[in-house]
Amino acid sequence: MKKIKNLKILLFSIVVLYNFLNSSFKTDFLTTLQVILNVEKIYDLPVYKVADKDEKYITIKDLAKILNATLTYYSKGKYISFNCRRERIYFYVNKNYFIWSKRKFYLPSEIINYKNRIFLPISILTHQMFNHILNVDTQYRKDENVLIINWLDSITLSYYVIKDKALIEVKLNTYSQQPFQYEYLYDEDNKITLTFLNEKVHSKEYRISGSIISKIKLSQQNGDAIIEIFPNDIVEIKKEEQNDRIILEIYKVNYDILNENQQYLISDKETTSNIGVNQSTTVVSINRFDKSLSVKKPLIVIDPGHGGEDPGAVGKYGSKEKDINLSVSKILKEKLEKIGFNVILTREEDIFIPLVKRTKFANDCKADLFISIHCNASEKSSGTDRGFEAYFLSENATDPDAVATEKLENEVIRFEKQTEELTKLQKLLWSMIVNEFINESSKLCSLIVNECIVRTNQISRGVKQAGFYVLRGAQMPAVLVEMGFISNPNEELKLIRRDFQELIADGISSAIRKYYENHQY
Repeated sequence: MKKIKNLKILLFSIVVLYNFLNSSFKTDFLTTLQVILNVEKIYDLPVYKVADKDEKYITIKDLAKILNATLTYYSKGKYISFNCRRERIYFYVNKNYFIWSKRKFYLPSEIINYKNRIFLPISILTHQMFNHILNVDTQYRKDENVLIINWLDSITLSYYVIKDKALIEVKLNTYSQQPFQYEYLYDEDNKITLTFLNEKVHSKEYRISGSIISKIKLSQQNGDAIIEIFPNDIVEIKKEEQNDRIILEIYKVNYDILNENQQYLISDKETTSNIGVNQSTTVVSINRFDKSLSVKKPLIVIDPGHGGEDPGAVGKYGSKEKDINLSVSKILKEKLEKIGFNVILTREEDIFIPLVKRTKFANDCKADLFISIHCNASEKSSGTDRGFEAYFLSENATDPDAVATEKLENEVIRFEKQTEELTKLQKLLWSMIVNEFINESSKLCSLIVNECIVRTNQISRGVKQAGFYVLRGAQMPAVLVEMGFISNPNEELKLIRRDFQELIADGISSAIRKYYENHQY
């Protein structure tokens, strides 16, 4: 009897499993979607047509392979657990939703099964909440049949460091409903450690020479994101907490100032949690990091290259230079304003502005610096079409590559309806350039290249000279930045990423900060 009972249970289980894994839907292979993960890995993702369904489908197994997820099948309840990046998402067969954290999130089409295969609607790839849960950025380009996936760090680090002080900002980018948890320690080895519990970060290390900080290290340890800061000397620290970020102001101990009864925050090496709650500190008077800018706030004009009917260079995956330039410029504007600069953009939207009017705008505003933001491109792909570089104005280009870049950026004049008056103005402005501005522009270029390379780990193409129309006539130090080659598919995929754009903007803003510190303006 016991054997018969066990046999019945086995047969029942087989029937349940069969019903779970099979349905009346018929699927046909349709096409292959090229998936590019973190710029480095490329996968082929099969796409299927399901009978009587308007939407295309992919298998959950293929998606799990790409995202390095594991699957757990629950045949009795007809659902699958999708386990990725320490998150569990439950997909229910014959339902048009998934469940995460006991909440339902709906899809345009239902999940189906057919012959041992579970199919998800392709819209899952761009589902906002699905991407938020896994902390990924996806771009589905239907025309090119390409899906671009980039893992996002849940924390973003920005830093501004000089000889005797530093400003370090940690922004938390998380979509969890739980409050942010972190631990803070300034230990006896003169190391500052921030431990963000259950957060995600890629391991990175920033080495900084000739400043109060020798290096900053990011790492992932036991499911937590760790930031380690290594001062070169004993320091005083002011820690400020905001809704989504932590700001550390680090100062070299100045005993002369302390003797004048100016009090600084003394670190008590405490451990804190719940970033949303401000911790009490005793600070009577403290010099802000931007004190050197308190008398005069320099005005920076940032010029997002191209725009409107002029897209600039266009990458293999359809990215337009004008869009990347504008995105980085807006991020840069925000960063510069936070550290005490006045900033104006030559364009805040997708419009076309003639080259000569850009520098004229900066002159009319009496700007202190002019920064033109661009992406590079080459007509024919080669092993050299990659890397970061910065230019200042010269009648003679530095080398053949500089000649090619000059030609590329100056081609925009074909969109300009030149008048005799505009041409005369351009020549007049060009004649006003003086060596003082060229020398200062060269120094700023050098700082920008150094600060950006240390953050992005790009190849440095150095500082160059060329006769860019957009720089002619600028009555202030003026530089043109080439952030990378949009014509190189690998660099294109980096340039469109928000986190990469943040690194470039961070580097440029830090360079401008150092430029003014060095000149003591």
